[in-house]
Amino acid sequence: MKTMVGFVFSLLSAMVVGCGGEDTSSGAGTLAIRITGEDAAKTGFPVEEEGEAIAFADGWTVQFSKVLVSFGALDVRGADGAVAIESRERWVADLHAGDASLPVFEGIEARRWDRFRYEIAAPDASAVALDGVAEAEVQAMIDGTFNYWLEGTATKAGDTYTFAWGLANPTRNANCTNGLDGTDGVVIRSNTTTEAEITIHLDHLFWDTLGTEEASLRFDALAAAAGTDKEISLDDLATQKLSDLKGLDGMPLVDAEGKPIVYNPGSVPLASQDLLSFLLASSASMGHLNGEGLCTVSAL
Repeated sequence: MKTMVGFVFSLLSAMVVGCGGEDTSSGAGTLAIRITGEDAAKTGFPVEEEGEAIAFADGWTVQFSKVLVSFGALDVRGADGAVAIESRERWVADLHAGDASLPVFEGIEARRWDRFRYEIAAPDASAVALDGVAEAEVQAMIDGTFNYWLEGTATKAGDTYTFAWGLANPTRNANCTNGLDGTDGVVIRSNTTTEAEITIHLDHLFWDTLGTEEASLRFDALAAAAGTDKEISLDDLATQKLSDLKGLDGMPLVDAEGKPIVYNPGSVPLASQDLLSFLLASSASMGHLNGEGLCTVSAL
């Protein structure tokens, strides 16, 4: 999925973006970090990014009412081992409510910091609820050991299905490249504020192929797993076996031309060969840096 960074990086002299160039000077600067689910978290799918429509191949629309994410353990350092930030703090944000900003990190040496790392993992009792998140929601994520909590609706041909999913697929996202220019980490410049963004790509939830950024988004198999109440639970998804996927009509899942639809995990290991395991593996890769910046993702 090609996406824009979810906020405009200032080009004024008072602010600089967290990428590019080595024209730092001695002294110290500030790092301001925010997290976003981009327009997809706020308005759902289809969504337009960089002039391209990101839509479901099988005709669904999806809107979210909550996109809670628990993240933290921020670690920013140089390839030489020098440490800029080493934090164990965790935060919980609702990306449907909007982008969320962390307290700024000040007094960071002006230089390139090659190693940018963070975790997406369940909160603990010390986690900080950012704007728009209720303490009860944080506690529910603690109790369920969820790093994501997603609620929403999916609609096709006048039929609406609901979902409320607590995902427990914690990851460490390390050695992140900067999505703005493809370099490693971020650059801090003297007496300025560098902005960086943790970008959550929600389209990964609905991919039909893993290990690629060119997967199609599909929902038929998810909806077909629901009962007559049209509420799609995670337990429902576990009943959809990848070797025998069913469509809404209860027949084998096929596309508009009658060709079988295959969910392909590629080389990504799955806990079991069902749609739930596929969704958990796919959504574990949602975290990026500054839009398209890829991180090395490992399970916690």
